[in-house]
Amino acid sequence: MTDTLTPSLSSHAIRAALSQEANHRLHDILTHTTIDSTNDALWRRYESGLRSPAVCLAEQQTAGRGRQGDVWQSPPSGSLYLSLFWPFPANMLQNGLSIAIGIGLINTLKNHNINDLQLKWPNDVLHQRHKLAGILVESRYGSQHYTVIGIGLNFKLPIATQNKILQPTTSLEQLCTKVPCRDMLAGHIIQNMIDTLILFQARGLQDFLPLWPQYDALLDQPIHLIDGANKQTAIARGIDASGALQYEVDQQLHTLSSSHTTIRFAS
Repeated sequence: MTDTLTPSLSSHAIRAALSQEANHRLHDILTHTTIDSTNDALWRRYESGLRSPAVCLAEQQTAGRGRQGDVWQSPPSGSLYLSLFWPFPANMLQNGLSIAIGIGLINTLKNHNINDLQLKWPNDVLHQRHKLAGILVESRYGSQHYTVIGIGLNFKLPIATQNKILQPTTSLEQLCTKVPCRDMLAGHIIQNMIDTLILFQARGLQDFLPLWPQYDALLDQPIHLIDGANKQTAIARGIDASGALQYEVDQQLHTLSSSHTTIRFAS
């Protein structure tokens, strides 16, 4: 059941927070009480032949996932689980898309007086090294390049859920004196995602690169790069023009674009 103190998500109220152009672009805004995964719901929609932009939101996910297939804890606590389906041109490169989306998400939250947020490459929104939100980008190729972008944003985190998560976490309830209305915030996030995707489709990562250093949680920090049983210690040195992480080992600069490598703070 949904938290009795949290009103259920309303597609009508979410649409009311969107611009006329965004409403025109979005064919569907689907809301569910319980679903396996909002990303998977949009892929099923795609497989049924629907290829127009759409959003799916849920009160609870039973099989939510993060990067590398990690479980995304998605209890019915009034948090925000949303995904956006978007068709790109077939030859569109997506390098750095999660970075662009992350910057847009932080800017949206700043507009709601949620400040001091940073991004941990490539897809985590942090407050003082505690995870507030995660981004998952998935793509498939056909006559066009189809992408689903999932965002999980912690409004509330029950203690039982925090105990299942293998890294420090936080929530809007912990950061705000007054937690924003979910429908309104969801609408503003979706609006910013659409604006970001339109800009990214036209100019790639170009306009987001100058913004990255102010949000980079890893910059000049010692980090662990973990790939299976292999673990390497390095110093993070920002990102390159394609959005790949740059890191230094023994005074040599390297780049990392693989989503299969886990990154942890080393100190």
